[in-house]
Amino acid sequence: MIDDHAFYTLSISTAAALLAYIVLWSGLQTFNANPTKRFMRIWFKLALYYAAYTMPVWVVLLVIGWLQAVSPMLAQLSLLSVLMISLAMGLYFYTVVVQPNRLRLAHQAIDLDLSTPLTVAVLADLRIGIYSGKPRHIRKLVATINALQADAVLITGDWLYYPSADLVGQLMLFKGVNKPVYTVMSTSDLRYQSINTTKQGQPLLEDTLASTFDVLDISYIGQQCTSLPLKCAGSANKSLQDNSIVAALCGWQDVPKQFTDIKDANAAGKAALGAEIATATKPVIILASRFDSIRDLPKALQPRPLLITGAAKTTQKNIWLAQKQKDIERSREQSTLLNSSRMGQQRGLYQHGSAQIFVSSGIGTRGLPFRLYRPTIDVLTIR
Repeated sequence: MIDDHAFYTLSISTAAALLAYIVLWSGLQTFNANPTKRFMRIWFKLALYYAAYTMPVWVVLLVIGWLQAVSPMLAQLSLLSVLMISLAMGLYFYTVVVQPNRLRLAHQAIDLDLSTPLTVAVLADLRIGIYSGKPRHIRKLVATINALQADAVLITGDWLYYPSADLVGQLMLFKGVNKPVYTVMSTSDLRYQSINTTKQGQPLLEDTLASTFDVLDISYIGQQCTSLPLKCAGSANKSLQDNSIVAALCGWQDVPKQFTDIKDANAAGKAALGAEIATATKPVIILASRFDSIRDLPKALQPRPLLITGAAKTTQKNIWLAQKQKDIERSREQSTLLNSSRMGQQRGLYQHGSAQIFVSSGIGTRGLPFRLYRPTIDVLTIR
C-alpha cells in the first residue's frame, strides 16, 4: 500500500502535470483560433474549458488525499465540505463536457395558413469555434438532421465564435446534410467576415463565411427572398411546379454599427426587402439572427409574417445598452417587446401584436464554457 508521503508526492506531480497540460494545450488551441487583441481572453476561456475534462481526476485526488490526510489543509476538511467540493467539480464536468453532447429535438406546430403543411428544422447559435463545432458535435448534428422528415433546414446565424483559420475544413461536415439549408449571418458573423484581420492586414480566416456557404451548398439569403418548396418526394426530377411553393422565405440581416460605409446600402436593401414582403402572394417566413428584428419590419403587413430567430438574450443586452446610452425611446420599445413575450423562457413561440415570433433554443456555447440547457434542434410544423 502506498504510504502517505509517496501518495502526497504522486498527487502533487499529477496535479502539476495536469496544470501544465491544460496551460500548454490551451495555448496551442488559442493560436489555432488566430486571435489578435484577445489572446489572453481566449487562452483563459480555453483553460477553463479543458480544465473541465480533468475534474474526475481532481475528485479522486481530493477524496483519497482527505481519507489519508496527506496534508493539514485536507485533514481539516469535513465530510460535508469534501462532498460539496466534489459535487461542484462534478457539476462543472457535466455542464462543460456532457451537456453540450445531449442534443435533443423540440417539436412545435405553428399556424400560418399554408396551402400544404411544411416542416423545417431550425438551428440557432451554432457558435462554431473554441467550444462547439468539434467533429463529433457536427457529425451528431448532421446525422440527427438527416434522420428528420423535414423539407428544409433554417439556420438563424451566429455561426462563429473564434473559429479556426480553416473555415471550410471546420465546417465541411455540414456538406453531408441531405436537405436544403438556408441561412443568414449575424452581426458577429459579419465582423469575422469583414474585419477579422491582423495588424498587417492579412485575413485571419482563409475563406470568408459567405464563400464557405458556396462550398457547402448552403443558400445564403442575407437580405433577399426565395421560394420555400416542399420536397419532391419519390421523384428524381428536381423541377418544381408552382403549386409546390408554399411560402416565401426572406432573410432579414443587420449590419454592425462600425460598417458605416455600407449603412446606407443596408437601409436601402431593407426598404426594398420590406416592399417585397408586403407584396408577397404567399405566406412569408422571415429568418433573422436577432429577436428584436420584428420592430424593423413593415408595420402594415396583414397578416404579419412568421419571424424565426435566435439570440433572445441579445434583446436584453440591447435594452441595457440603450439605457446606458440614454436612448429612452429605443429602450422603451425593446423593453415592451421583451416584457410582452414569454422571454422568461427565452425560447418558444409567442405573439407580438398580430405577429408570430419563434425564438429557437440554440446549439452552441459562448462566453464561459459551461452550458445549462441542452442543445436543441427545433422542428417546426408550419400549417
